[in-house]
Amino acid sequence: MTAVSDLIAVVDRLLDPDGGCVWNREQTHRTLARYAVEEAYELVDAIEDEDVGELREELGDVLYQVVLHAGIAARAGEFDLEDVAASVRDKMVRRHPHVFGDERADTVEDVVRVWRAAKAAEKSSRTSAFDGVPRAMPPLERAVKLLERLEERGSADAVVASVVELAGAGATPVGASGGPVATSDVAWGVSMLASVAAAERDGIDAIESLRAAVRLLETEGRAAAEA
Repeated sequence: MTAVSDLIAVVDRLLDPDGGCVWNREQTHRTLARYAVEEAYELVDAIEDEDVGELREELGDVLYQVVLHAGIAARAGEFDLEDVAASVRDKMVRRHPHVFGDERADTVEDVVRVWRAAKAAEKSSRTSAFDGVPRAMPPLERAVKLLERLEERGSADAVVASVVELAGAGATPVGASGGPVATSDVAWGVSMLASVAAAERDGIDAIESLRAAVRLLETEGRAAAEA
């Protein structure tokens, strides 16, 4: 057996109603969602720290989440790990017709064009450019993704300008809880959105830029605390 098949067997044992782990048996896709996010963040930390040992460990933790979700689904008769692997395998083949088909892509720009065309063909039933952008994404990451979708259609600047205009006119948006958001809070958020849009327009990675600034904040904060 390989290490991967061993891991599948371990997870299957953990989920076994007869002698498995009580905690694992009680988990659902929903209760495990937070752990998937946490493990993804820890993986990003390992990448940014350029720690190969940590990277290997965190990739393993992410893999465990995949195998665990697949194991839960298999016991519910929904799908199994083979189905998961087959799905992403087929997707990669479809979205790389320049490798597995007759398309030609000699530059990175060509590859992006081909990928987007293949993805659009798969998602032809979507009615909005924003369909498929996870609502659970952190606001900055989600803003960047939405702006990218708009930019693909050449409308990012116009939509951001419209948002700025609405905020200036005192429009009262609704928060995640369903209640109104204070106008001053919205104005601050809109100014941030405009800054993110400007960064994207200038070719600046807004997410990585803010991460770098926060890392600097942490470094200086630690130094100040130890002084």
